[in-house]
Amino acid sequence: MKKLYNSLFLVAFLAISQLSFGQFYDGFTGTGNIGGNCTTVGATPDCESNGWYTHSGTVGTIDILPGSLSYNGLQTSTGNKVYILGNNTQLSRDVNAPVTISGNVAYYSAIINVIDSTNLHATNVNYFMHFATTSGNTGVSTFPARLGIKKGATPGTFNFAISNLNVAVTAYTVNTTDLPFGTPVFVVVKFDMTSNTAYLWVNPTDLGQNEPSGAVSNNASTSTATTIAAICIRNAWDNTNTCGTPKAEIDEIRVGTTWASVTPTPQSVSENNIMQATLYPNPAKDMITISSEENIANVMVYDMQGKLVKQQVFSTEQEVRLNVSELSNGLYNVVATSLNGKMFISKFSK
Repeated sequence: MKKLYNSLFLVAFLAISQLSFGQFYDGFTGTGNIGGNCTTVGATPDCESNGWYTHSGTVGTIDILPGSLSYNGLQTSTGNKVYILGNNTQLSRDVNAPVTISGNVAYYSAIINVIDSTNLHATNVNYFMHFATTSGNTGVSTFPARLGIKKGATPGTFNFAISNLNVAVTAYTVNTTDLPFGTPVFVVVKFDMTSNTAYLWVNPTDLGQNEPSGAVSNNASTSTATTIAAICIRNAWDNTNTCGTPKAEIDEIRVGTTWASVTPTPQSVSENNIMQATLYPNPAKDMITISSEENIANVMVYDMQGKLVKQQVFSTEQEVRLNVSELSNGLYNVVATSLNGKMFISKFSK
C-alpha cells in the first residue's frame, strides 16, 4: 500500500508540474464576481470575492461569465472568464489578487477579447491591467507594467500599448498591429525592476520556451517599483476623461518569473488517465467535497506557488470531504487520484 501511495504522489506531482501555473493562475472557476460588491472600500467581506480584492471604485461588479477564452498553442483553458463593461457610470471598480514574486523580473499573461470600441480614443491610451507593489483593500496605488488600449489606425480595430509606470496618455509605447474586435488576443507583459522597463508581446508563438524577441518596450516614467505583490484589473476613465478602459472579456491570467511559466503549452495527460469527478462548493469556506464514480485514494492541495499545503489519503470512498478551514483565502490547485491511477485536476477559491 505504501508503494501505491508513493506512486500516486509521483503521479500527482507530475500532474501539478504539467499545469505550469507559475506563481499565480486564475481561470475563473468560481461564480458571481471578483473583488466583491462593496460600496465603501475597506477590509470587509463584501470587498473580496474569489481571491480578488477591491482597492478602488465601488460602482458595479466585475462579473464572472460562463465559458472560456482560448488561444492556439496555449494550455487548455479552464473555468470561465470575467467581464469589464467599459462604462464608468455602471462599473467603476479596480481589483487585485495577491501574488508572490522573488527576483527583479515578473511576467503576466492573459487572453483578452475586446468586444467593441466603447470608451476607446484615437490617440490617447488608458490602462486596464497592471501589477501593483502592494495588495489587499487599502494602500494599493503604485502600478507598474500598465497594459493600455486605444483605437487602431484601421476602422474596427484597436491597439494594445504598454507603460512602465505612471505616464501621460500619449507617452505609452503602442504595438501598432491593428487587432479586430471580437477576436481573443493573447498578451504577455514583462516588468524588469532593475531597468525599470515594461515589455509587451501580442499573440506570440514561442510558447513554453525561451523569451522571444519582438516585444515593444517602455521606460518613460522616472518613478520606480522594487516589489511586485499583486496583479490587477481596472475599469475606469483616465484623469482627463478623454478615454476609458475597454469593454472586454479577460481570461487565463498567469503571473510568473519566467516566460515559460506564463505561456504553458497543453498538458500531456492522456484522456484514459482522467478521472471524472466534481468539486464543490466553489468558492469554499471550511470543507470541499470531491465526488466521483471512481474510488478516490489521495487528494493533494497546492497553493499558487506550487507548495503542497494539504494532503489526505482515503481508501474506497467515491465521495470524500477535505477540511480546508485552516487555509488562507486565495486560489488553490487540487489533484485527486483514484486507486487505479486516474487523475482529477481542478481549482477552488477560498
